[in-house]
Amino acid sequence: MHHTVIGTAGHVDHGKSSLVKALTGTDPDRLQEEKDRQMTIDLGFAFLGKDITFIDVPGHERFIKNMLSGVATVDAIIFVVAADDGFMPQTEEHFEILKLLEVQRGMVALTKIDMVEPDWLDMVEEDVRERLKGSFLEQAPLFRVDSLSGKGVAELKAAILDLAANLPQRPERGVFRMYVDRVFSIRGSGTVVAGTVLGGRLKAGDRAEIQPKDQEVRVKRIQVHNLEVPEAHTGERAAINLQGVEVSQIERGDLLAQAGYFRPTYMLNVSHYQLPSAGRPLENRARVRLHLGTAEYLARAVTLEKKPIPAGQSGFVQLRLESPVVCEVGDRFVLRDYSPGRTIGGGKVLEVHPKKLKYLPDEDIEVLEVLEVGSARDLVEQHIRRGGFKPLTPETVARDLSRPDAEVAAVIEELIRDRALVRLSGPAKSWMVHRQVLDQAREGVCTLLEDFHQATPHRQGMKRSEIASRLFGPVDKALWDAFLDSLVAGGDLETTGDIAYRRGHRVSFTPQQEELARRILEIYWEAAFVTPEFEELVAQLGLSAEKVRPVVSGLGDRGELMELAIDMGRALIFHTRRVQEARDAVLKLFEQKHEIAFFEVREALNSTRKFTTPLLNHFDQIGLTVRVGEVRMLKERA
Repeated sequence: MHHTVIGTAGHVDHGKSSLVKALTGTDPDRLQEEKDRQMTIDLGFAFLGKDITFIDVPGHERFIKNMLSGVATVDAIIFVVAADDGFMPQTEEHFEILKLLEVQRGMVALTKIDMVEPDWLDMVEEDVRERLKGSFLEQAPLFRVDSLSGKGVAELKAAILDLAANLPQRPERGVFRMYVDRVFSIRGSGTVVAGTVLGGRLKAGDRAEIQPKDQEVRVKRIQVHNLEVPEAHTGERAAINLQGVEVSQIERGDLLAQAGYFRPTYMLNVSHYQLPSAGRPLENRARVRLHLGTAEYLARAVTLEKKPIPAGQSGFVQLRLESPVVCEVGDRFVLRDYSPGRTIGGGKVLEVHPKKLKYLPDEDIEVLEVLEVGSARDLVEQHIRRGGFKPLTPETVARDLSRPDAEVAAVIEELIRDRALVRLSGPAKSWMVHRQVLDQAREGVCTLLEDFHQATPHRQGMKRSEIASRLFGPVDKALWDAFLDSLVAGGDLETTGDIAYRRGHRVSFTPQQEELARRILEIYWEAAFVTPEFEELVAQLGLSAEKVRPVVSGLGDRGELMELAIDMGRALIFHTRRVQEARDAVLKLFEQKHEIAFFEVREALNSTRKFTTPLLNHFDQIGLTVRVGEVRMLKERA
């Protein structure tokens, strides 16, 4: 039998704690105030055998927050109804909470049967059965018990043992996480946290972290059912002794987790069901109390379909939290009014780190519909698709989704085989991009360049970074270069250095511009290494800058002129063949000497410092030379 966690639920004073004591021999009420008032206030715990833990929850409406912390992680429920009261307000609210959290298994206990007549007991049972129709408890076994005399307790215990023996094991996700529901200190040991392990396993000696506080800790010892064990597994109730953190630094609702997988968020995209009993719709930007895991958070509910969600209906909501939360996609939650504090609905987390939205377009609503019922494959595919040109790897996707590396890597390989994803490779690493994103980006790049060529035929193309900025804004340079290289390989583009252009495009001038280009080339050829700056060229030609600039730019794109920077925003223009001559002159000097001085190059070119400096800087940049103090050397020699 694997470990089973069973919770109680029901109205205040319906005998939940007494029933747990009758079943286990342990009073789950730990606090003196609870014993004095004979009312459960906080969570209580008791064990049955080696593998069953009971979490006893308070029934009073003032302690619903604690009740939610208790039932958030249970495998099954004992739904308690007192025979002398029947269904009461908190019975109904607890029942709705269990359905919202999608508790799947349980049984019903009619308690205090010694306080009513048999006919009355039959009517109460009939009423309870009627109210449970259509729910997970409709076919659940019902037991009539008296906790004080023990009547019916043995039968209930036998049913609990049978349920635990046949309960399916929790799915193993591979990444350890445990919401904390108790924090205490033991003399000589230090800080201890307790909770139900929701995934993975944790061993003594492991490093872990407390989120959302990002507090690194080390595991000293682990107990399960009051017995020290080497590791805690999925589904177990564990008490974990931690090193590196004080009791005051942890609180109920924190997550103890495997390091590196979980990141706090202030926003969640969720599917939400507004209970019919809420009596009114969930309005856009309503302030609500979010119960998730074992914690309560204040949040604003932004309805993503631009309208309130009526009572009895479902919709998509972005929850904007006032404090950070850490959770997984698929986690269940409950929403309560900010005031007066009644349960109004709940649902499932669909996205953990969404963009801030006022509403979602129809196509994104469809994505959330897929995520609501989707598989791990759907989750990975949609995460990568919506990531656009974000540099995603299997490792980053695994951490974004809090999934094991091996699971995500296998899903990605399957999606690549099915041509849903494309692997783009750079010099040092590779990334995953959705084919739909690539197809749209390819169309955008081709259209942008075609429009650019038509509007500016005198230019060869656009800088790679400018194309990205126009279409997507800031992108990862290495990933973007890999994408453009794939378009070159596919025959869509050509590139020259940092310039990209449509395949087959060449700079073209009007007849008047061709004549002007001839004159400009003559001027720069004759100027050799004492060339005119652009303003001087304009004056020499006697034309406007607007007429000259496109031709100079086009000649640069055609490779016949070169601009070499001299300072921020200024450059000198040289005839490209003259730059080649300068390179040959520098190499000739190196045939005679191991290193050359600046003045030697200046004299060889019959130039001045103003023009020699950008030429030498250019040779440094292209890897021909390297500056060492006041001299230069051939880079290959240096």
